[in-house]
Amino acid sequence: MMSLFVSLLLCMLFMSGDLGSSCIEKERQALLDVKANLTGLDESIYDWGSNEEKMDCCKWLGVFCSDLTGHVTYLSIGGSGSTGKISPSMQLLNQLEHLDLSENNFQSNPLPDFLGSLSKLERLLMSSANLDLSSNGLSGNVPNSLGQLSNLEILDLSYNSLNGSIPEFIGSPPIWSLDMSHNQLHGNVPNSLGQLSNLEHLGLSYNSLEGSIPNFIGSIPLWHLDMSSNQLHGNVPNSLGQLSNLTHLDFSSNSLEGVISEVHFLNLTSLGYLDLSFNSLALDLSFHGIIPSVLETIKLQSCNLGPRFPIWMKTQRNFKHLDISNAGISGSVPNWFWDLPSELEFLNISSNGIEGMIPNIGVLFLGYPGMDLSNNHFEGGVPSLPSRVSALNLSGHKFSGTISFLCNFDGPLTLLDLSNNSFSGSLPDCWMKFQEKLVVLSLSSNNIYGEIPFPLGTLSNLEVLYLRKNAFVGEVPMSLRNCTKLRFVDLGENCRSLSEDEVQP
Repeated sequence: MMSLFVSLLLCMLFMSGDLGSSCIEKERQALLDVKANLTGLDESIYDWGSNEEKMDCCKWLGVFCSDLTGHVTYLSIGGSGSTGKISPSMQLLNQLEHLDLSENNFQSNPLPDFLGSLSKLERLLMSSANLDLSSNGLSGNVPNSLGQLSNLEILDLSYNSLNGSIPEFIGSPPIWSLDMSHNQLHGNVPNSLGQLSNLEHLGLSYNSLEGSIPNFIGSIPLWHLDMSSNQLHGNVPNSLGQLSNLTHLDFSSNSLEGVISEVHFLNLTSLGYLDLSFNSLALDLSFHGIIPSVLETIKLQSCNLGPRFPIWMKTQRNFKHLDISNAGISGSVPNWFWDLPSELEFLNISSNGIEGMIPNIGVLFLGYPGMDLSNNHFEGGVPSLPSRVSALNLSGHKFSGTISFLCNFDGPLTLLDLSNNSFSGSLPDCWMKFQEKLVVLSLSSNNIYGEIPFPLGTLSNLEVLYLRKNAFVGEVPMSLRNCTKLRFVDLGENCRSLSEDEVQP
C-alpha cells in the first residue's frame, strides 16, 4: 500500500512540471525579467542564474518554491537597494503568497495595476500572504485592484509618494495589517475598512486624509491605530472606547475638536501609548475619572487639560514619556506628581501657567531623562534635582539664587537652558565634567556676574553658547578656541552694573 502511495505522489510531481522544488522554466524567465528591470542589485540577487549550478530559481536567495508543485510562492528582494521598475512579468508568478519589494527605488513609477491580478490565483497555504512595497518611491494612485486581493493578510505601501484615495476593499479579506503611512493620500477613510474583521494594525499617518474618524473604528479588533498628521476634523467617536485590545493610539496633528471623556477610555484597558497632541481637543474626565490602563507614553501637547492640574494623572505613575505642554494648566502642581517614575525618559510640562515652588525631587532615575519645565511661573531657588538627566530646560521662570546646583549632575548632560530667570552669582567651576557631552548652554537674561571661567573651553562638543544680558566682566577666555564645534555664540549686553539686590553674597 505504501509503495502505491509513493508511486502516485511521484506521478503528481512529474505531472506538475518537476520533482522536488525544481524551478518551473516560465517562472525562472519571469524572475530574470524582474531582475533585468532593476539595477544596482546586491550581489546575491545580481548572481541569479549566472552559471549552470545556479539555474534552479528555487535555490536563489529570496525565492522559495512549493515542494509539491515547484511554483514560486515567496519572493523577497526587499532591502536590495535597487532602482528601476516593477516588471509586468511579475504577474506570471501566479502562485505567489509573499511578495516583498521594500526598500528599493522605483523612481516615482506608478504602482502597477496588474498586481491585483494575483487575487485570482488558487492557493494551498495562505497564512503568510504578504505584499510589502514600502520605502520605494512609488507614485500615482493606489490601484483599486489591490482591494480585491481576497487572501491578503499584510499590505504595506508606506513611505512612498502615492496619491489618490484609499481603495475600497471588496468582501472581507483576512487583512490584519494595513500600512499606507507617509504618502500623499487624500479623501475620506473608506467605510469598507469596517469590513476588515481581522484588522489589528492600521497605519494611515502622514497623508492628507480628510473627513472625520469613522464610527466603525470601534468595531474592528485593532491593537495599533495611527491616523496622525492628516487633515481629519470633527469629534472622536465614542466607539473608540470599545477597543479593548488597543495598545497604541495616535491621532496627533489633525484638526480634531470636541471633548474626550471617560466614554472614550471605557474599555481601553490595554492602552500603553496615547498621543492626541496638536488638535483642539479638551480632555474632560470627571473629578474621579481615570484612564483604565497603564500608560507608558502620554502625549497631550496643545490639548486643553486645565485649568487645574489633571487629577487623573495621580493613577498614572508608570509613564516613561509625558508631554502635557501648552495644555492650559494653571495653579500649582500637586506634590504627588513630583514622585516621578524611576524609568522616566522624557518630561515636558512647559508653556503652561503653573506657579509656585518645586519641591526636592529625590527619585533616582534608571536612565538619563530629558526634562522641560520652561515658560511657567515657578519661583524661588532651584530644589535638589535628580543627578541623572540628559537635558534640562528651566528657562522663562522667576528662579533665583546661584546655579551651583548644576555641579550635582552626573552624566551625559547635553542641553542646559536657564535663560530668562533671576539667577545671580558667578559661574561655578565644574564644567570639565560636561566636556564630552554638553552641546547647548544658555544662561542669557539673568544676573550672573564675574569672569567667564577658563574651563568652559573644555566643552569640546559645545555648539551653542548664549550668555547675553548678564554682568560678565573681563576678557573672553582664549580657551573657547578649543570649542571647535561652536556655531552660535552670543555674549552681548554684559556691560552693566548690578544693584545690591542682584548681587548674590
